[in-house]
Amino acid sequence: MPVMSGSEAVVESLISEGVDLVFGIPGYHSEHLYGVLMNQDKIRHVLVRHEQGAGYMAIGAARVTGRPATILSTAGPGALNAATPMGEAYADGVPLLNIMAEDMSPHLYQDRGIVHEGKDQFGIFNRLSQWSQQAFSPGEIPGAIHEGLRRLQVNRPRPVVVEIPIDVFQGDGPVDIIQREIHEPPQGDVTDLERIASLLVEAERPLIWAGGGVIASGAAAELQTLAETLNIPVFLTTTSKGAMPEDHPLVIGNLSAHEPVRRYMQQADLMLAVGARFSYLSSGQWTLPVPSRLLHIDIDPSQPGKNFPAEIGVHADARPALTALIEATADAPDLDRNEWAAAGQAARDAVRAELAQRAPLEWSLMQSIRNALPRDAIVACDPHLLGYWSREHLPFYEPRTWLYGLAFGTLGYSYPVALGAKIAAPDRQVVSLTGDGGFLFTAQEMATAMQQNLNVPVVVMNDNAYGAIKEDFIRDYDNAYEVDLHNPDFVKYAEAFGAVGLRANPETLEETLRGALELDRPSLIDVPVKLRRPLKVM
Repeated sequence: MPVMSGSEAVVESLISEGVDLVFGIPGYHSEHLYGVLMNQDKIRHVLVRHEQGAGYMAIGAARVTGRPATILSTAGPGALNAATPMGEAYADGVPLLNIMAEDMSPHLYQDRGIVHEGKDQFGIFNRLSQWSQQAFSPGEIPGAIHEGLRRLQVNRPRPVVVEIPIDVFQGDGPVDIIQREIHEPPQGDVTDLERIASLLVEAERPLIWAGGGVIASGAAAELQTLAETLNIPVFLTTTSKGAMPEDHPLVIGNLSAHEPVRRYMQQADLMLAVGARFSYLSSGQWTLPVPSRLLHIDIDPSQPGKNFPAEIGVHADARPALTALIEATADAPDLDRNEWAAAGQAARDAVRAELAQRAPLEWSLMQSIRNALPRDAIVACDPHLLGYWSREHLPFYEPRTWLYGLAFGTLGYSYPVALGAKIAAPDRQVVSLTGDGGFLFTAQEMATAMQQNLNVPVVVMNDNAYGAIKEDFIRDYDNAYEVDLHNPDFVKYAEAFGAVGLRANPETLEETLRGALELDRPSLIDVPVKLRRPLKVM
């Protein structure tokens, strides 16, 4: 068994596990690790400007590739700076590996005033991860990294943490590097899946509710095949946009908050939910008119039946489960559900027509953005006013093209997420949609965009305020208290980094965005505009 340092064990383990991209900032506690990184050529390190940016960029990379992404964080403030994207990854199920430095192991938790000392760094991150482990010798590192990545394959992909004290990075010991393994996710009970297949064929007015687990498992093609084979209308959620093209005749989309669509749902006699949590937001605060006959498949065994009673609950990853259903219904007779599908299309079209009439500004902005982009463009979006509209009404056509932080709802998400997506998918066009308030949370990452030469336009909807909160305050208190912002000149801000600064209005946004996508450097488009909150946000 070879002898190596803890830092060498980390790097060799990552290489063995197929990790070729990491995000981070070197620090005092991780200096030795970076000393090893600089002498190899198999792992690319992306230097960010804030650990929050590292976490969000890793989220972007993971969401467009479907592979776990890795961040390196130093101890104390560096680690805690990454806590928000860790919370985001946990809430929205993103596969993230956080290798985190810690103070010297003999001095942990003793409150002696050592550098970057915290009360219980490991305990904090244990709460933000599905699994965490400390390594107190170089020999423990390969097993910890291997186990963390294994869990990201077989469980709901929430983040994992491996914490390593500085003395372990620097110390030597015997190390056995573990080879990468491919682990099969849960396949589901065959009998239960056969029952679901029979019920899908027998139903008169079935629906499919596709959640983010469909995209996470790479099951978009299987979802479309099953829906087309059985002629079943499909609902998408915020996290599953693009799992089927939103212009597909069977796709109703993410419109379940609207009355025409709810009335349609109330007529259903069966619903198949796949990879869906029925979360607070996606279910309209758990008011969704779910049929009494609910069949629920999820990789997380705690989810089926948690928020709505399920007649059959199956612990399975979406892809093998949908594959089994396709095989079990291959010989089903042609099902005449055209009238039922047409009623779904009519409900969908009624919502869109009402929006175009009620909110022409917001509708035109979404049309301009969509028209400027190819069908496979990747869009990262903050939970800001335009983001609320886009969740429902900005269409997407391919999986892993819509990146939105739903459950945690963090401002500052979209720009570094878009940069991480571009790094992981350099041949794709990537755009960030944000507001002025959210952009300033992580705007310093424009320096990273310049250093990495990333042509990612960021579109800033600028109302000089935390606009959504301002609207709420005026409605509830008749007082816009502490929500107005003194913003920089965003065009000059971009130019100060060497990026291209542009300004557009709603009428010129489409042309301006098309031009920005043709540039050879990062760009920012400032759009001075005041938007309204949708009537339905949840």
